[in-house]
Amino acid sequence: MLNYWTHPKTQAVRLYVAPKLIRPALGVIGEAWDPKTVKAWLQADGNHWTMKVSVRSDDPVPAESVDTLKSVLLGDAGLTGNETWSDLVEEAKKNAKPKQKPPERPQAKGSPVSAKSRSSEAASLDITRIRMPGNITIEVDHRETQLVSDLLSKHPNITVKRVTLDLADFRVEDREGNELLIERKRCQPTESSPDGKTDFESSIVTDGRLFDQAERLRFKTTNSDHQVIPIVLLEGDVHGNSSMLVQQVDGALSYLAAIQRISVLSSYGANHSAYIVAKLASHFVDGLYTPIQRHKTKPKALLSQKLFVLESLPGISSGIAEALLERFGSVRAVAQAQEHELASVKGVGPKRSREIIRVLGEL
Repeated sequence: MLNYWTHPKTQAVRLYVAPKLIRPALGVIGEAWDPKTVKAWLQADGNHWTMKVSVRSDDPVPAESVDTLKSVLLGDAGLTGNETWSDLVEEAKKNAKPKQKPPERPQAKGSPVSAKSRSSEAASLDITRIRMPGNITIEVDHRETQLVSDLLSKHPNITVKRVTLDLADFRVEDREGNELLIERKRCQPTESSPDGKTDFESSIVTDGRLFDQAERLRFKTTNSDHQVIPIVLLEGDVHGNSSMLVQQVDGALSYLAAIQRISVLSSYGANHSAYIVAKLASHFVDGLYTPIQRHKTKPKALLSQKLFVLESLPGISSGIAEALLERFGSVRAVAQAQEHELASVKGVGPKRSREIIRVLGEL
């Protein structure tokens, strides 16, 4: 009937009388105190112990009633007064129920994900799963860490060339000679930063090279005879790992984005950075690559052949193709229909009807 408790700061031990003994004891002594406002406990008193009672009440609490309550509670708890403090503590510990951690709730769809979870997810990204229709060459400045080059080289379609780049850390050139330039800034201290500053912070407060690099990137973008896309990739927690004020960091980012017109992206770590560089290179060279879905076999039935032809028109699904055939009866009739007639078919509408007229009008 005694509950073990330790003070979180002083580690002092108390043995509280179970609340279920309080209410009947109050009935015995004839007091109308709210049981929730009454607490009784045992505490060490030298080699022995003593009982304490606390009553929260706006009215005076008679000392005689408190002493009587103690006697009743001692009897109800089965205490004779001869027990040692250490024996009572050990018994209370044995009876104490171990605290159970609440079961982890499954992550609800759309609910926020912890930063630790996101970081682990980014670290496990598989660069080889990025779909690329052809080979891509990524030039990496020789001063960049070998780790990122090795991560990029894992993709079978990526060729990494370590060269000396006058500008940026990564360079990709497409078939028309346009350039993608990526400047990587690490936002966590490394062994090569004895002053504890990150690469990003040093490039601002130590040598100011970030501003020089941004100026040169902007100059190349505006004065080149081909398209140049400049990007600054920040790796790590740009705010948390910096001794700079938040407004100073934000000012530098605003300078890059709003004044120099440079896109600013972020990553969690080296693996995430390599993944982003590979994804950017793929999009830059080949755009959104999606393999063309083709019919497995040419349909043989006449109805299937008609649907096959109509489904090749822009925005026409199998359901809309069936609706067109039901309305006009043949592909020829669909091709000869007026725009407003096509638009009146369920699922077509004005936009699709104009596209159908445009495509069929060029045949």
